[in-house]
Amino acid sequence: MIPTSKKTRRTRAAAALTASIAAVLTLGTTSAFVAPAANAQNAIQRHPTATGAAAGVATHHALKVSARNKKRRGKKLNFAERHPTLTGIAAALGTRHVIKSSTRRRH
Repeated sequence: MIPTSKKTRRTRAAAALTASIAAVLTLGTTSAFVAPAANAQNAIQRHPTATGAAAGVATHHALKVSARNKKRRGKKLNFAERHPTLTGIAAALGTRHVIKSSTRRRH
């Protein structure tokens, strides 16, 4: 087993945390988590734009940190790390779309 530094473990933990938060934000809006009452919505469902913006900012920040660390180690950056703003905007729009499409009112 290759020994890892404390920073590497911290970076991996931060990446895992970011991914799990994004998954909760995205999956937390599906019909499985909606309360049985017809109009009951959680905070994420009531504020899809704010949730999308938060997801975009978190993604942007995580990619900036990841790119900085990879550059420091001399590794090649992937597309998302080379374009963190574009990826953050895409994450925000995608998150908002999923929330809006999963909470449509059906009359």
